[in-house]
Amino acid sequence: MWKKLSLVNIKAISQLYLKIYMIRQFFIFLLLSATICVGCQTRTVSSGKAVKQKSPDLVKLKAHLRTSATIISRDSVKLFFTVINEADTMQQFCKRETPFEPQLGKYMEVMDVRENQLAFTGAVGRRVMPPPPESYISVPPHDSVTTVFNLAKHYSIKTGQYTAKYIGGGVSGLESSNEIKITITDS
Repeated sequence: MWKKLSLVNIKAISQLYLKIYMIRQFFIFLLLSATICVGCQTRTVSSGKAVKQKSPDLVKLKAHLRTSATIISRDSVKLFFTVINEADTMQQFCKRETPFEPQLGKYMEVMDVRENQLAFTGAVGRRVMPPPPESYISVPPHDSVTTVFNLAKHYSIKTGQYTAKYIGGGVSGLESSNEIKITITDS
């Protein structure tokens, strides 16, 4: 009799522990989900003000790529990279993985007429995360910031026709730019 009673009790106790364990796991999952949701909606910029990241009324910064000419010498492929703020408020972006910090990282997609990507010959490295406040560039409302960079310093460019596009980056917060067509000559 004691054996039957103890087996029934052990079975009931083990089922109770299993239910408690499942409830605990559910609440841990719920807590982590809530924390991630709250963390993804706001970020603190260097001024210390919280800015909504995914708010529908916040206009995103736009990246625009252009060149001064469509026919360019292969030694000097100078491109203009502009970040445009069409919002009514000051916005910031991280200059990492953008032409504003041209010495490090692959942030361009350069393809020939056969849609083959050109080999990237520039430097790639790891950085401290999160980016320090000096890594951010402010763009005033209804204004833009522009930089000029030489694509030939980071890609093995030969004579021919290419398309170039800023591919955006998770760190910068900018989305992809327009695609431009360029023709490279030997002179």
